[in-house]
Amino acid sequence: MAAGRPNILLVMTDSSRRDTLSCYGAAHAVSPCLDRLAAEGARFEQAHTSAPVCTPARASLLTGTHTPVHGCVENGIARRPDLVTLPKLLGRAGYHTIMVGKTHFGGPAAFDDESVLGGEKGAEVEDDYARHLAAHGFGRASAHPNPIPPDLFCDAFLVDRTIEGISRHRTERPAQPFFAFCSLPSPHSPLDPPGEWAALFDGVDLPRLNYTPGEEDRRPAHLEQLVGRRGVEAEQQDGSLDLDAVDRQRRLYYGSAAYCDAQVGRLVGWLDANELRDDTLVVFTTDHGQQYYDHGFNDKHTFYDESWRIPLIVRLPGVIAAGSVRDWAMTTDLTATFAAVAGVDAPMLQGFNLLGPPARTCAASVLHRSLALATDEWKLEYYPEHATGRLFDRRTDPHEQHDIWAERVEVRRQLLEALLAWRADLTDVQYLQEHTHHGGPVAQRVAAQTARRTGLDAELRLSRRVRA
Repeated sequence: MAAGRPNILLVMTDSSRRDTLSCYGAAHAVSPCLDRLAAEGARFEQAHTSAPVCTPARASLLTGTHTPVHGCVENGIARRPDLVTLPKLLGRAGYHTIMVGKTHFGGPAAFDDESVLGGEKGAEVEDDYARHLAAHGFGRASAHPNPIPPDLFCDAFLVDRTIEGISRHRTERPAQPFFAFCSLPSPHSPLDPPGEWAALFDGVDLPRLNYTPGEEDRRPAHLEQLVGRRGVEAEQQDGSLDLDAVDRQRRLYYGSAAYCDAQVGRLVGWLDANELRDDTLVVFTTDHGQQYYDHGFNDKHTFYDESWRIPLIVRLPGVIAAGSVRDWAMTTDLTATFAAVAGVDAPMLQGFNLLGPPARTCAASVLHRSLALATDEWKLEYYPEHATGRLFDRRTDPHEQHDIWAERVEVRRQLLEALLAWRADLTDVQYLQEHTHHGGPVAQRVAAQTARRTGLDAELRLSRRVRA
């Protein structure tokens, strides 16, 4: 461990629900490798993505800020290019940064040291993965069954490149710590698990679909605008849900997630076999979940648990107690944790150090024109343009089937006040501190206040409100 600072390995999948991992209570899941990682480290029970959709979530990881600050509030919107990024912060602290796999950061990834790109499985683009397939006589495939052998498929290719990058770095710069980001595109669609993984869930009893007929007619208008009605793959001519098509998709999805588990197991196993276990912080997570027809549609873009709540496992022997279970975390907390581990002072980050004492008591998020707040007891969604929302009791209604917005008026009022105060409190601390200049008496007082501001201010105040 260089100068007492651990290496960092971040493994992120795309669209992994919590129920793809057995350690989160999913009896049907096949996840022995990640279950083992959780037994050796800590599992976060109330981890939430900073935004339940691809690019906004990844931009929050890269910048350590919420969507209103970095600007990418939906897919197809670029993030602000002037914000400092995680690899820049770690590079300044002396870390060698390695990017392998899918980026989707809403702009340049800013990994200056080395990168291997293979962002999509089925998209016909020219990248490192395409060249890898061509060398073995294959093209990209999104069909089922998948003709690409498991050891050549995208996620295995990216794990191999991550191992090569770390191994090469250790040979060339043995005293320098590394930050390696292995970003896997599965189990995101196309649902094309290779080889034996395609049939892994044939005949397996899956959980009952979390769907009540008629839910489509009770959706908030903003959600309907984002996700449409259903998902064309499982809608019949009469508009009803094709349950056979849903079942086929779900089985392929869980098979793809199990394939990812095996690839993560190879990567972590290589670390352990090469004397990197004790001085490497290993983090496994995802950018967001996916509905897969729970609540009647297949998308993310929603604050339902299936999309907003995510798996998060961290391991650092001697620092994190093996087998521990912790509560709250968000994507921005990962950025803050990596900066803290590297010894970087980064007051602009809007997250907590997850290796420190537990500090977060809730999750708050902004997606496009909607906001949400989750606490131990409640989940509130708010749609400002319609001045309405939804409220769920998380303890008595964990499947979020009963909206009590109209019934629990006082609870709604308190939660909404806390959520809107948090939203108003979000500040681009980096910009303020870089562009505040002393002037007259008022400007001098404002400058003194600005100098004391941190990205955590809004999070701390929200946590205090929730406790109260």
